[in-house]
Amino acid sequence: MFHRTQQSGIIVCGIGRLESGKTFAFADNREKPSFYIRESDVDAAQKAVRNDGEVMQCRYTTMDEEKVVKICSPRFKNLRQISERLHQNHIRTYEVDVSVEKKFLMERGILGPMEISGIWRPGNGIDRVYIDPKLQPSSWVPELSVLTLDIETLPDASQILAISLVGSGTKNVADIEEIHIVGNKSENDPPELHCHCDEFAMLLAFSERIHRIDPDIISGWNVVDFDLTVLQKRFRSLGLTFNLGRSNDSSWYQEGETWGRSRMVIYGRQVIDTLHLIRSTVGRYDDYRLETVSQKILGRGKRLQAGTEGEDNMPERILKLFRNNRLEFCDYCLDDARLVRDILRKEGLIELTLKRSCLTGLPLERAWASVAAFDFLYISQLRERNKVAPTTRVDRTGLGGAPGGLVMPAMAGLYRNVCVFDFNSLYPSIIRTFNIDPLAHVQAQTNDNTEADKHIEAPNGAQFARLPGILPQLLEKFFVSRAKAKEQGDDLASYAYKIVMNSFYGVLATDSCRFAEAKLAGAITEFGHYFLRWTRDLLENNGCRVLYGDTDSVFVDANLPSDISPADGISRSNELCKWINHQLDEHIKTLYGVNSQLELEFEKYYRRFLLPPTRDGNVERGRAKGYAGLLVQPKGTENIEIVGMEAIRRDWTDMAGNLQRALISLLFHDASAEEIESEVSEWLRGVRAGERDEELIYRKSLRKPIENYTRTNPPHVTAARMLPNPSGVIQYVITRDGPQPVGFVKSPLDYEHYIEKQIKPIVRTIGQVSDFDVETAITGMPDLFKSAK
Repeated sequence: MFHRTQQSGIIVCGIGRLESGKTFAFADNREKPSFYIRESDVDAAQKAVRNDGEVMQCRYTTMDEEKVVKICSPRFKNLRQISERLHQNHIRTYEVDVSVEKKFLMERGILGPMEISGIWRPGNGIDRVYIDPKLQPSSWVPELSVLTLDIETLPDASQILAISLVGSGTKNVADIEEIHIVGNKSENDPPELHCHCDEFAMLLAFSERIHRIDPDIISGWNVVDFDLTVLQKRFRSLGLTFNLGRSNDSSWYQEGETWGRSRMVIYGRQVIDTLHLIRSTVGRYDDYRLETVSQKILGRGKRLQAGTEGEDNMPERILKLFRNNRLEFCDYCLDDARLVRDILRKEGLIELTLKRSCLTGLPLERAWASVAAFDFLYISQLRERNKVAPTTRVDRTGLGGAPGGLVMPAMAGLYRNVCVFDFNSLYPSIIRTFNIDPLAHVQAQTNDNTEADKHIEAPNGAQFARLPGILPQLLEKFFVSRAKAKEQGDDLASYAYKIVMNSFYGVLATDSCRFAEAKLAGAITEFGHYFLRWTRDLLENNGCRVLYGDTDSVFVDANLPSDISPADGISRSNELCKWINHQLDEHIKTLYGVNSQLELEFEKYYRRFLLPPTRDGNVERGRAKGYAGLLVQPKGTENIEIVGMEAIRRDWTDMAGNLQRALISLLFHDASAEEIESEVSEWLRGVRAGERDEELIYRKSLRKPIENYTRTNPPHVTAARMLPNPSGVIQYVITRDGPQPVGFVKSPLDYEHYIEKQIKPIVRTIGQVSDFDVETAITGMPDLFKSAK
């Protein structure tokens, strides 16, 4: 949706696709740009309003129950000037920063698909155009067409050589695979190749092809900040109109304040940058090049790999292919677009984004913006209660940070039969249980003293009225929907509900959210601290020992017999969890007079469990967020799980990780001291013999341009300076002449460095919880003083 400004005012417009497959547009001129002020401020505001706007009565109030009036004007410029004058005079405003398009949807309760009815006429390039239609929410789930594009250019991007188009989604787009290039036809050209006499002709044909294919979504890898931006520049340079949308409006680039916030506005279509989407959803990678991500997700990568000179030589190699080997060039170009399409398919990212969009009311291209999603949902619910929201950073108190999750001290050691209990969706459950909500918080502050004893008080002193809050009700709806999705086996919907719910706490602790307040967010985390400690005390008062706790989980030695079978251990853990939940329900009802929505789940059972000591030599204190366990599944299968230790950290070598896994496996399976010492000796021999050279690579990212490293010169920076064009993740090894990048190694590897910095720390960590002789394992010489310690 978007708006147009005309002499008479603004028109709210929308363009989309009907269930029948036909396209539609609508225009509604019944909306006036507006915001609100308190009715009590009207007299003081008259000078600021002047003749630029109109003061209108309305039925709304603020969150603290003061009546408001609406300030309207047909022109955004006038409204902006009025609001600036009001702020200068310290007069509070409400919803100045909520766009007319958002208000249009909010007041109609529309989150995603909608029903449209009314008189229509055929449009220019659009099947139906509605004027002032009736719009209402719909449960229809559309199937969207996606066109993935990729361009190839001269090394300086001064000319586009080729454009690849690959479709997916609806039937009319799914089979599209074609490439447009500058050049003459050849009898050996594949059928998907379309040749054009020059760049002008190719871009004109590309534009016409987009309109003919008519996709709902345009995607690609870094498509916003590169492909579409370069296309826009080349269109303008050649005197062509850059319009890839469904209206007569030119498409345009809007630069964001930070990386990932830029967008390409193509009217009637959504632009989803797969690079941005991956960084928001799927997980972490060594870097976010298409090659790296596609190898991890698809098990395959680009057809043309970087040479030993690194990525900087790729543009020249691509140009050489373009000039000398058209077939291979075409395969390379098309495959880049295919990789993006297949990543989207494999991870279900378009469907997931659509689901999130329909839950939050945001357009697809902004569906992963958490603050904006919270804003839309919460203000929509305020409107249903005839209330308005404050302008961002107006009417707020107590800005500042909130405490994070509680981390209990870990008890270092090697244990048997450890069960892990985890609070299911802890923060959303706390919000639902104790009515933690911006509106309920305001109501508790504004009620008279006779009502104060009825409020719910959090451990940090924040109070909440007991009238049902907006946020708990939203979460209740999502919990029910998620449970239904789980029952139906709809993993995609279940995940979408989960990530929306889990984002609410973070939003309330974010300064950019209009409803954020430190005491509000702190109430959630302080309740989390309280119940984690309460669970620990309950268990320890009943013969158990809590070895470690973190935010929403406790790791428990339940004092089970050492020879208990895994099946019996799991059964006993489930019984213990059921008992804790019963005690928890009674405690919350007695102390707070509410029904508990908190649920402790039995999550894991470790037959053996390792909490490694801290690196400062304290053998009793365990590391925070680092442990390993021999995880037993209900069916009896076992596997070693490692969290936060060297074996899974990118700043340690693969060799160190593999060694740690091997030693932990021996430890968990009760290997003798001689077996562990022999294993270490074999690793030392293998490293010194050069048998593990491929496992000795360090990987570390450059966080800034190489020339900006002036005060320090860490190893990865030293190695990076030897590369022609260093960026991203630097892969390097340590040689006898210092760090050198992979592909440019000219000196022998320094094996003693790896033994000292990688092997010894891992062996000594294992030695602190085992009785094998570390010195014998590392040097071959026994520790003569060990027995005296």
